[in-house]
Amino acid sequence: MKKQTKKTNVQYRPPIVTLMGHVDHGKTSILDAIRESGITKTEAGGITQHIGAYTVVKDGKKITFIDTPGHEAFTKMRARGGAAADIVILVVAADDGVMPQTKEAIMHAKSANVPIIVAINKIDLEGADILRVKRQLAENGIAVEGFGGDIVAAPISATKGTGINDLLDLITLVAEMNQDVLVASPDDSMQFLVIESSHKGKSGVVVSGIVKNGTLHIRDNVESKEVKAKVKAIKDSSGNRIDFALPGDAVEILGFTDMPEVGDIVHIEGVTLGTTKEEKEVVEGSTVIVENVEGNEGEVTKPKKTLNLVIRADTVGTLEAIVASVGKLNVEDASTNILFSGTGEVKESDILLASTGRAIVVAFKVKVSSSVEEMAKTQKIIIRSHEIIYEMLEELEGALVGVLEIEEAKVKGNGIIIEKFVLPKSNMVVAGTLVEAGKFKVNNRVGIFRDNSETPVFIARIKTLHIGTKEVDIAKKGDEVGILFKPELNQIELDDKIIVL
Repeated sequence: MKKQTKKTNVQYRPPIVTLMGHVDHGKTSILDAIRESGITKTEAGGITQHIGAYTVVKDGKKITFIDTPGHEAFTKMRARGGAAADIVILVVAADDGVMPQTKEAIMHAKSANVPIIVAINKIDLEGADILRVKRQLAENGIAVEGFGGDIVAAPISATKGTGINDLLDLITLVAEMNQDVLVASPDDSMQFLVIESSHKGKSGVVVSGIVKNGTLHIRDNVESKEVKAKVKAIKDSSGNRIDFALPGDAVEILGFTDMPEVGDIVHIEGVTLGTTKEEKEVVEGSTVIVENVEGNEGEVTKPKKTLNLVIRADTVGTLEAIVASVGKLNVEDASTNILFSGTGEVKESDILLASTGRAIVVAFKVKVSSSVEEMAKTQKIIIRSHEIIYEMLEELEGALVGVLEIEEAKVKGNGIIIEKFVLPKSNMVVAGTLVEAGKFKVNNRVGIFRDNSETPVFIARIKTLHIGTKEVDIAKKGDEVGILFKPELNQIELDDKIIVL
């Protein structure tokens, strides 16, 4: 396949926003309030409900909203490489506070690693308590301004229209603060994110979504992972037929004979898109290894390997005990990270979260339905069912060891120079080295790296290896070995890193 050449016509594109939260906390009402506000009546590019993605103009700047039916759809888009949104609005009812689905939405939003804005809705109702909501959010990892964090929050009443303008202003502000990722080129590889697809009578298959990059033209030959089409018609978010769509435009496409899936990326037929970080994670499958760099500012520490988990248990008390015990597990340079924990049987949303978060699912004394098992098999997600806590902990501890072993298997050889000395007769410089990972072999080609630079200061081959007085062919992890290089390296320094290339 050919690869489309990128151009330099890079422009700011509208942010893509989705709303998440507990059922009945007002997500749909907020979208209705935006649609019915004076903004859409007085400025171009109003908002419609007709294609699952809506565009509104605020002070001359576009904002595109995705009407996502639930956390599952949101996560499915991410799991399929769609990068569902640039900004997530977390909706919490002021009279109800943080509820189970709110907590689930928080987990999914944080897993997406995008800016979060809190919309505290229903402030006009009796029993509304904004401070209580902010405290509860802080207890669940969402620290808003004034409560130890910098996440912005907007008190609103969707039914009365109160605060809707302020919410849109906050979206624009957050988008401006993240303009480095909100760029696209009309001349670049076309990428269209599928929001929904359906079969509509005489129109046939109708696919709606958002152009993320490049330009979509009528009569383009396009394809996704499973289906192909020749674009017969394009409709904008107001239902008008147009000849082309630019980055950020929400449109409908006619011309498909089969329906692509939600979250699919549609692109020009025969063009290979560049691989983004998120797409790479999807291609690599459900590997559970993640690197976290910990330490104080200015201090460089060794990356820790993390085993991501999604946990379900039968009762709240049991769940608390499991979470506490799992948090104490720590094997060398590997630790656990709980993406989500809750009670009740394993759900499809748990599998989707595990897929996007590269996690395994732990089911403690809860059911796993055949449909969920089949979904896990399709997504290549591991589900481990247990009824005895200590057996579960032993297995997880073994998995942590496995994380290290898997990582070390990928490393050819890493070491650090801990001593430098000169041979008395030949005056050759020997690098006294601690092998930190992998192994060193005679004749390995290595790079010498200094001060965390990604560029080696020297490149050479290993001439000989000495452990004590014995000359060896291989040095393994944990060995302290004397290394002679060819060509000879006289300017090596303590703390230089040696990496097999």
